[in-house]
Amino acid sequence: MSSVTQSTVVVRAPDVRIPGSLRDLETVTVDLESVKSDLKQKMPTPKRIVVAGPDQLLAAVIARLMAKDRLDVEVAFTPTENSRASSIYPPGDPLTGTPRPVPLIRDDRGFVLVGRAKITGPEGAELTGETFVDSEKLFTGQAKAIFVEPTGEGAGVRARLAKGLRRKWLTGRAAQTGGLELQVTRDGRLDPSVVTRATFYRNTDDWILIS
Repeated sequence: MSSVTQSTVVVRAPDVRIPGSLRDLETVTVDLESVKSDLKQKMPTPKRIVVAGPDQLLAAVIARLMAKDRLDVEVAFTPTENSRASSIYPPGDPLTGTPRPVPLIRDDRGFVLVGRAKITGPEGAELTGETFVDSEKLFTGQAKAIFVEPTGEGAGVRARLAKGLRRKWLTGRAAQTGGLELQVTRDGRLDPSVVTRATFYRNTDDWILIS
């Protein structure tokens, strides 16, 4: 057994089939409905973690590493389907892939974003407000929705309108939306909170992706 294999743990969502090459590794299964608390109790911090599951799980694992100040842990992603995160971070071999630092995108509530965030008004209604990417204004007034994504390299984050004339991406280190009532969906999971601000920005430290 190689040194990489000995120091690698799989973190998976329930009912996810583990590839044959990973079945002899230590495996931790977490409930996506209580992923934050599950990871707090169960997740070890080996040299390398293989995340087997949806974008939501990858984001939660990186957020936990950030909270523990363990962003030195290498993270491999084996998605269960084609997703925004698998497009932004093309998966490499979890055992033989090469580690490289990539921008870590988080928000002002401590959540990590790996795929796409969607900002709307309550219950998916239009939002009233404005969005800036760094110092450049994306829009002001009303909009159907705002999309925010990591770039995977470079400045780190990008944003655009879901519909309308300004569908071109603006890229920078931070995307800030302010409005009367906002709801945020991160990596496919709706946050029930209604807020007046949603800011996504590049963290000081990167995370390490196996690619």
